[in-house]
Amino acid sequence: MSDKRLKVCLRGAAVFLAVSIVFCIAVICGVNIQKSNMEKQRLDTETKLAEMQMPTFAPQSTEEVKSDGDGATGESNAVKTAADALGIDDVTAGKSQSGAGKKVIVLDAGHGKSSSEMTSDEKIAEGYEYNESKGNWGEWRHYKNGTFGENCHGSGCTGLSPENASCWYSMGNADRDTEPQINLDNALATQKYLEQMGYEVRMTRTSNEQNPSMDKRVSYCFPNNDTTSNPDAAAYVCIHSNAGGGRGTSYIALGTDYEQKFIGSDFVEKSNEMGNIINQKVAAATGLSQNSPINTPYLILFNKCPVPIAYMEIGFYDSSDLSILQSSSDEIGKAIAEGVDEYLKNN
Repeated sequence: MSDKRLKVCLRGAAVFLAVSIVFCIAVICGVNIQKSNMEKQRLDTETKLAEMQMPTFAPQSTEEVKSDGDGATGESNAVKTAADALGIDDVTAGKSQSGAGKKVIVLDAGHGKSSSEMTSDEKIAEGYEYNESKGNWGEWRHYKNGTFGENCHGSGCTGLSPENASCWYSMGNADRDTEPQINLDNALATQKYLEQMGYEVRMTRTSNEQNPSMDKRVSYCFPNNDTTSNPDAAAYVCIHSNAGGGRGTSYIALGTDYEQKFIGSDFVEKSNEMGNIINQKVAAATGLSQNSPINTPYLILFNKCPVPIAYMEIGFYDSSDLSILQSSSDEIGKAIAEGVDEYLKNN
């Protein structure tokens, strides 16, 4: 091989070696960069996971708090952001409350299982008794004046009863077919919205297999249904639908002669105020006409309830109102909840 050809070969080999070295350096650097990026991504992921497991709620500042339009305080942006991260849909719980704890609301879906379908054991468990002299199952309309839970057995009471009626009330008088489901649907919807507002809700019944006596229904006004203690409920809402072929929504107004223990001097005034507010809300939400209050002051619940009570007659289930009642339970429930909330804010 000539010297010239040898020089060319050596020069080519040197270039190839140089290119190979540069390529190897680039590959090594690339791998290190990729490892660095992967490590950074891993650390970022671990940090995010740690934040999700231990969410931090920043304290509200004056700037973060917004008004919800009615004078109540809304949630802060910080709380809202944290709630979104945790998948919490509603963070308004408690905004209507003042002080510690939740206010208790008793929701009573009127009527229930037909008396003819209940066994004797079921009737006893629900608080009814068999009256030998009357020949039927039922309960007493009143407690003895100034007591709670001490049934009058026909004497020592106000005697508030329908004309020519006694202190005894047969449970068969309350049997219904269509109405129990309507009442229950409205009560369950009300429960949902009240709990979203931050209230504790106690349901007197949650299915149509139940039909509690009035004694058992009002026992929910007490902690653990212990009627030997003081009632802790703020309000009692009895939810019914009317009958007789009419139209519209109303509430039953209380009278003046109630003597059961625990009620205050403003028992009638506060009860009627709550019923009126709820009725206005229901009418506005459903388009049902707002009827005048029904004056039936002798109802058993009025004679036995230890806290302010709203007795609602929402629509007529035996008229064209039925279509509204069957399709608008959510709107009705929200309206009742808003009415209770407004009443309690005023009182």
